[in-house]
Amino acid sequence: MPTVPLEIDEMQRRPVRSLPKKTLVVRSRIGSGVALATPGGSGRWKDNPHHWQTLILLLPLLYNPDTEGHRKPVSKVLIQRTVEEMRETFSGYTLLPAKGWYWDDVRMMGVSDDLMRFEVDGVFTGIDLCALHEWKRKLRRRFKQDYIYMRLVPSGVAI
Repeated sequence: MPTVPLEIDEMQRRPVRSLPKKTLVVRSRIGSGVALATPGGSGRWKDNPHHWQTLILLLPLLYNPDTEGHRKPVSKVLIQRTVEEMRETFSGYTLLPAKGWYWDDVRMMGVSDDLMRFEVDGVFTGIDLCALHEWKRKLRRRFKQDYIYMRLVPSGVAI
């Protein structure tokens, strides 16, 4: 099993470097309880927690099982690239190691999964949803997955 917390903690301490302009469709910083920084945005939802949502993203630390059921760890470079994109795209996030489980229809069995769970609170508009959808497709290809779990859920009232 990967030593996720130590590897993630080390990535958190590194300074952010600029990413190529084509990393994500929208380069505005979003999330973490701030209004969207899109051009021309009024910021009117900034202090209204009723409009906030939580973006939940689960990323695998192991590739899908091969034909013999063996799983290889995901390259640290891919994880680091994704963490850097998160730091460039959002004004803040929470990162936790997680355990998951899914049903493999091909092998007709359950598979345990080691994951990284990202959470970002913010206000997400249509433009941002398009950018997130495109980013999810990139992550699916990057991590060679059939599916990447990415959800927006109401955050509730901030205290």
